[in-house]
Amino acid sequence: MEFIALDDQPFSVVEDVGFRRLIDHIEPRYTIPSRRHFSDVCLPEMYNVVSTNVRELLATDIAALSFTTDIWSSDVSPTSMLSLTAQWIDTDFKLQKIVLHSQEFRGSHTAVAISEAFANMFDTWRIDRSKVHAVVSDNARNMAKAMEDSNLKGIRCMAHTIQLAVNEGLLSQRSIADVIAIGRKIVGHFKHSPLAYARLQSIQEQFGMPQKRFQQDVSTRWNSTYYMLESLFAQKRVLATYIADHDLPATFNAYQWVLIENVLSLLAPFEQITKEISSSDASVADVIPLLAALKRLLNKEAETDHGVKTTKSALLEAVSTRFSQADSEPLYCIATVLDP
Repeated sequence: MEFIALDDQPFSVVEDVGFRRLIDHIEPRYTIPSRRHFSDVCLPEMYNVVSTNVRELLATDIAALSFTTDIWSSDVSPTSMLSLTAQWIDTDFKLQKIVLHSQEFRGSHTAVAISEAFANMFDTWRIDRSKVHAVVSDNARNMAKAMEDSNLKGIRCMAHTIQLAVNEGLLSQRSIADVIAIGRKIVGHFKHSPLAYARLQSIQEQFGMPQKRFQQDVSTRWNSTYYMLESLFAQKRVLATYIADHDLPATFNAYQWVLIENVLSLLAPFEQITKEISSSDASVADVIPLLAALKRLLNKEAETDHGVKTTKSALLEAVSTRFSQADSEPLYCIATVLDP
């Protein structure tokens, strides 16, 4: 049961031929129970053990608790989930982190519904409201209103705020939007054509390069667009060779290749900061110096500014505006992001 839970395995794994042969090799006398036994008996037993341990931890001398929450869905399922994690510093001054709750969130995602869900989760885990220091969430209005209605101090996720700033200051620029659109067409072509990808692999072999697919971006995550452009730029020679003999739905001109290089240079600090603040060890202490360093870099002229000076200024303005708005709310944007 622990193997199934920790590795996100389906209950059906206990019926797989390879798994049953492995268990039979380890201990021939052991008879594996049915998948129903694991779902109906073993899982509830394990949940009870773990939840009891969590309640005991929460009942210790904790001065303050902070939480992160998000409404999210899986790539393979339209089901919306609401998650809640807790973090605190114990008496030994060690950071403790627990995923407290993850439940299906049906119906409209109104502030009232979210507020009620918070109340139920806090009641389930007997959380003393007086010990709640802050709750980190995204910038959505319904989430902010839910915090207000629940009398909870809300903190806006810094990574999500950077996402909004990059979208406003850079990805909304026409020349860059055109480059991204072309990049998506190129990536989509190789993704949906096995023949085209096989030809690409052959060229990669000729250049002695590792066989890599292009990164597909997701519009809600700016860094995925960064990784897409990065993967395309790394294969610039390969693409040039490919289009000499084969067709593509769109291609980059010389100016656009230079633009991609400069955009990657411009976004590199954002990518590094996003990684740092999204780690499980990130803290409030990281945020102010990271933002100061980012603004200093954006104010500084660089050789790679060619073609992106206006964009760089717009990006600086977007970052300054987004985080200056934060000053009106206590502790706004100084927290790590929840990544379900």
